[in-house]
Amino acid sequence: MNKVDLRLYFIYGSAQGDAGTSLNVIRQALAGGITMFQLREKGAGALEGRSLLDFASSVKSLTSEYGVPFIVNDDVDLAMEVEADGIHIGQDDMKPADLPRWFDRKIIGLSVGSREELVLSDLSNVDYIGTGPVFPTRSKDDAGAAIGTAGLRQMREDIGRMPMVAIGGITHANYKACLESGADGIAVISSISGADDVTRAAREFLK
Repeated sequence: MNKVDLRLYFIYGSAQGDAGTSLNVIRQALAGGITMFQLREKGAGALEGRSLLDFASSVKSLTSEYGVPFIVNDDVDLAMEVEADGIHIGQDDMKPADLPRWFDRKIIGLSVGSREELVLSDLSNVDYIGTGPVFPTRSKDDAGAAIGTAGLRQMREDIGRMPMVAIGGITHANYKACLESGADGIAVISSISGADDVTRAAREFLK
């Protein structure tokens, strides 16, 4: 993959089942210049079955329109069915080496939050890692303790030139510190989705 695609990585779902609102937010974020999008459909009110498939297909159409890679979080079957550009998995999900061969030519991302997890991770099939949470966050219930920019610098040293995106509590006030600490890009959720002007919020992260 091209690590430039990680520069502004937006993660979002259906806004507790409100697909229409979510599609509008995603379109605004795309207009603002996000460089990669991940569909993370989890939690209360998450879409399932046909509703999820229809929503994911609509998201794929939007990202294709803007030429932005479309990644699905964790859901192997959904990623294959909508012909996503890749998948992102966590430490407790399917191992990268166990993914179907369909993903051999797709983007594979893996969450690696510490040196301990890195040691236990097989990165042979992985295209990039997501590291964090860098700062405290409320966007993910299972995010773990913040590693700070020192943790980012350590991870960069440990992985060498492998593409890495920083995630967790990233705002307009602290995103540059992540880039200066070795991240190739930033993954953002609420600082874009919760903004009054989504397009403007995205653009501000690209300055």
